[in-house]
This record gives sequence, C-alpha cells and structure tokens, in this order.
Amino acid sequence: MGGGLSMDGNCRVTGDNAGEAAPVRLTRIAADSVAILNALRRPRRPLTLSLDGHALTWYFAHEAKSAPPLPLALGLTLGTAPATLEASPEALAALTAHLGLQRPLAQGDAELRALWLEYALLEWLEPLEAQLGVAIHLLGDATQPADTLPIRLPLRLEAGGRTHDLRLCLATATAQRLLPAFDTHCPARLKAYSTVPLPLQWIVGHQDLILAELRRLVPGDVVMLERPARGMAAVIAGRIVADVAIHDGQLRLLCPPYALTHGDFNMAQTPSDADNAQGHGNGDPPSLDDATLDQLPVRLVCEVGRLELSLGELRKLDEGSLLTMSRPVEAAVDLVVNGRSMGRGRLVEIGDGLGVQIVRLASDE
Repeated sequence: MGGGLSMDGNCRVTGDNAGEAAPVRLTRIAADSVAILNALRRPRRPLTLSLDGHALTWYFAHEAKSAPPLPLALGLTLGTAPATLEASPEALAALTAHLGLQRPLAQGDAELRALWLEYALLEWLEPLEAQLGVAIHLLGDATQPADTLPIRLPLRLEAGGRTHDLRLCLATATAQRLLPAFDTHCPARLKAYSTVPLPLQWIVGHQDLILAELRRLVPGDVVMLERPARGMAAVIAGRIVADVAIHDGQLRLLCPPYALTHGDFNMAQTPSDADNAQGHGNGDPPSLDDATLDQLPVRLVCEVGRLELSLGELRKLDEGSLLTMSRPVEAAVDLVVNGRSMGRGRLVEIGDGLGVQIVRLASDE
C-alpha cells in the first residue's frame, strides 16, 4: 500500500507529505484600493436629505464580505465611469414614493425602471453632478462584470420608520472621486481612543551633545543646561509641551499645551547635510567606524519626575490645570538620553544659569 498521510496520537502529521504544509490562501487586495477601502470603512455620520419634502436618512452600513447580491441591479455611469446600484424592491419603492406610481417600480421594464428612478432622484443628482463636474445617468440592468467594480459600498436607507438595504459597486478611481463628497456631507466619526496612555515628563533643562561628548562624561562632571522658557516644562509624548510651575506641591500649567514645531523633544536634531559634507568630497559614503558614530547627536534631558495620563485627560488640560507628580521637588534628577533613563544627576547653579552634575551614568562597561 502506498505512503499517505496519517496522524499519530499527538496529532502530528506523518507520511510521505508530512513536511509539506498546505499553502496559505490570503485575501488579495489591489494596492491602489487599500487607501480608499480604509477611508470608506470608517464609521460615518448619517446623511439626512429631503426628497419632495420628505426626510430620508442614509447610513454607511457594514456587511460580511460574502453578502449575496441584492435582488435588483441597475447600471449607472458617472461621466464615463461605470458603476452598479444594487437595491431591494422596498428600497426602490421608498425612493419613488413621492411619484405616486400605480405599479411598483421593481415590476417594470429595466430601462423604464432606471428612467423613473433617475427622474425621482433629480433633486439629489443635480447638486452632486455640479460638485463632481460629471453627468450621472441610471441605465437598465447592470452588465458590468463584478471584478471590475471592486469597491462595494453597503448603504442603509431609513424612510418612514423603515430601513432598506442598497449597495453601490464602484471602480477604485470612481470611489476616489466620490470620497471628497462623502467627507463633506457625511464625515468620518473617528474613535476618540480617550484611554490611550501618554507619558508626561517634568523637565528642568536639556543639552544637545554628540555621542563623543556623552562618552567622555564621568561622575562629578557638570553639563550646562538649556532651560525651558519659564523654568520648567511638562513634555507629553515628546511632541507636546506646556510651561509649568510648582503650586502647593503640584504642577500648575502656565499655558495651554502646545505642539512642538518639529521633531521629538527627547531626540537631538541631526546636524544639517552641510555640517556633515566636509571630508567626503569624493562622494564615497563614510564608514561606520568609531569616529563616525561619535558624531551621532544625543539629547541629555534632566527629568524631575514623570507620570502617565490618558488622551482624554490631555484634551482637558489648559492654563491653570494641576498635575500631581509621583515625587516632590528635589535637586536630584534622572538623566534621560534620547528618551531612555540612563543615570542620575544633581542640579547646580552656574552663574545665572543652571547645570547638572553627573552622579551616575550607565554604560556597557
């Protein structure tokens, strides 16, 4: 009997093909569709429109990928771009109720159905045509192959206390053309994520160095500090800053938080290309020897304390807000190098300025 597959008591595959894993079948998404698919799948605000004096509300819906087609499919064009509108008979009835038709539109000829529906929706179509700069026409039965319309946009229509399903099938380029109209009339409702944690540092000064200068520092050395404009600052996630002062053992914001204009506060800015150009006139890239690495920029930050606040708490911060820190004000500070705590220091006065004396600085030696 020829070799085959079997499973032993420990659920291991044995046999001639035991080493061959079945290929994983992944969903294929066209690269040019990713951005528009993400944009259209965001939750959006409903859109309420008047149709012959009656209020109808549209919702962007969610459906399973394998959802079956709706019973009726009408072809349509936006300029020269083809599309398909799928709908239930009840949805067509709701959209044409103001016409007072004697027979349900779903029972009529496909081309006549498209003609009546386009006439019923002129109140909506004409402003949309003006915004897009193209003519929109409804056709008879849809004939466009489904694989040429990869964007399937499920919609839900609420009219007269009832809801009805529709689906708009579009080419990627057509969906991209419609997106600004969607963003204008039914903007995305982004999640607040108010519980996302953010680090807040209470800092009293910093100094930008190069790696060679950091490597030469030993306990007892003193580094002159650049101070925040008003003496102390709270730095949030390295990108948002607020001037602070001590008030009854807490930090009091002296101004609303503001965004840094560039970069991360905890990371020294890389010198300009002009500063690095000398010595490499032959066009050859420099080797990564110690001399090259020693020129890497580092930022030494003196941190008094830190806490964690949520995005929701950050949104509420304003001038006068109070923050409770984990430890009282003292001369000892943490030495934070490029965002990582690497030692301890002691604040000292240098003339009218402020410096830090190295107490301990971590190294790999």
